[in-house]
Amino acid sequence: MWFHISVQGNGGQSLFLRNRDILHAIDLLGVFSKLHNVGVLAYQFLSNHLHLILECLCPINFVWGFRISYSKYYNSVYNSFGAIGRSRYSQGKIYDEEKLEEKLIYVIRNSTKHKVCEHPLADRFNSAQYYFMEEQSKTIAGNLKPAGTKCELNHSCQYIPEDYLIDSDGHIYPRSFLQYKSVEKLFKSYGEFMQKISTPTPKEIEDNSKIKQIPGIVKVNDMVLSEMILDKIKPKTLISLSDSEKMLLSVHFKKEYPISVRQLSRVFSIPESTLRRRISEILRQNT
Repeated sequence: MWFHISVQGNGGQSLFLRNRDILHAIDLLGVFSKLHNVGVLAYQFLSNHLHLILECLCPINFVWGFRISYSKYYNSVYNSFGAIGRSRYSQGKIYDEEKLEEKLIYVIRNSTKHKVCEHPLADRFNSAQYYFMEEQSKTIAGNLKPAGTKCELNHSCQYIPEDYLIDSDGHIYPRSFLQYKSVEKLFKSYGEFMQKISTPTPKEIEDNSKIKQIPGIVKVNDMVLSEMILDKIKPKTLISLSDSEKMLLSVHFKKEYPISVRQLSRVFSIPESTLRRRISEILRQNT
């Protein structure tokens, strides 16, 4: 049986603040899928949510282990506490191949739908690039090597499966665990795959039509924004900032960069309406 899993940030908060956070989450995806005998057909990681397409009898233990381990990592790195993301996640069963194809396209196109990337293949944090590699004349990078015995995953007590390939930074090569052959069999050819992931679906068009103004491709995405904020405040952490410090930083970055209040609300975990009102108040006081 297949499942579509989605985990959202609590109140729209960012789950991932730096690129390395997503790379670690992909590592955890590989380790826990092996541990729980779960097939990973596709994944998509964005700053404040993630999508997975899984094949298994029941994903509960896998999702629980994956999320607990990521929360421990996040809290250790950012000196915070508690579970990361909403306690309840979305889990939908997929009963046939027609629906599976629909969900795969949805997941792979998610960053394009949200205007983060112009095309799914331009997004390094989804699985699109790992299908039909032979047809794309892509070769496996030469700096990869088998994990071997007792190769412990960074920031974790878990061992990387011996047959997985890892890069020079110790990250798992996604094709080591990704069920790419199942996806290639479903789409039949590289040409059909490219045509379908390059074209907005009727559902995507319908969803976007409900938004009054659809912005162009995001000029400064959430990950870049959070990286800049963390670099500016270090050695402080986000959780150590006072409300007034967050407001002043929000005003600064809103003035200096082409970003939205919604992006700032995700990084600072402040409701958008509250942040928008507070920024307006500060700007009025300074005029």
